Amino acid sequence: MKILVTNDDGQTEGMRILLEVAKKFGTAYAIVPNRQRSAVSTALTLHKAIRLEKIDQDLFEINGTPADAVIFATHSKEFDKPDLILSGVNWGDNAAFSALMSSGTVGACWQSALEGVPSIAISMYQTRKDWRDRAGWGDPKKLKKLLMDIIKKLEPQLKPNSFFNVNLPDDISAPKLVEASSMQKLRYKTQVTKRFDPNGEPYFWISGANNGVESGTDLYEISVNKNVTITEIPMTFFMDGKQDASQEE
Repeated sequence: MKILVTNDDGQTEGMRILLEVAKKFGTAYAIVPNRQRSAVSTALTLHKAIRLEKIDQDLFEINGTPADAVIFATHSKEFDKPDLILSGVNWGDNAAFSALMSSGTVGACWQSALEGVPSIAISMYQTRKDWRDRAGWGDPKKLKKLLMDIIKKLEPQLKPNSFFNVNLPDDISAPKLVEASSMQKLRYKTQVTKRFDPNGEPYFWISGANNGVESGTDLYEISVNKNVTITEIPMTFFMDGKQDASQEE
């Protein structure tokens, strides 16, 4: 397979490990944002030039979003069109329904499904704040093996019009791979903080605080049971005419 690796965090230890694992399954290369692009969902860069910078033999940066990276890989003819897209490993989980709407890591997979390319979003639950701390990614050998196991498990199930949202616990010593029976609705409580600059002018900062953990959900599995959750996200509802038919009724 020809495999694209991307993410919304840029150059991280998690991305590099995922790229290394991807090479076990085919010819792999990475196109990642040149700056932090968390929570951009499927945003596209349509108002300025896209620039590509080669960082290493198989690693490139783009001044855009994860969805831009998918479009660039599939349409620019600068690369072989991917047969599989792996997005991650994201610093911080993308559990809960709200993450499906906002995450740039997951946004790459939404764009992949629109392009008809199978994809997997992979994220890791974190209690640490600094992604530069390699200790936060756990034992590299264990992470590589876990990623190998996940991709091997999902490879026979890959489809062009759906993707898998995978979340890892922060403790990867002995997790089980489980299919999430339900997704928590909100991962964070939204906060809008008002502050003042040195001139006394107000400005605002959007952030979020933990919303608590609902028992039996994907977030509960990764944060409490320390298991890997796998959730298949199908696009068929939006693509097979069922939506139009329901509206006509």
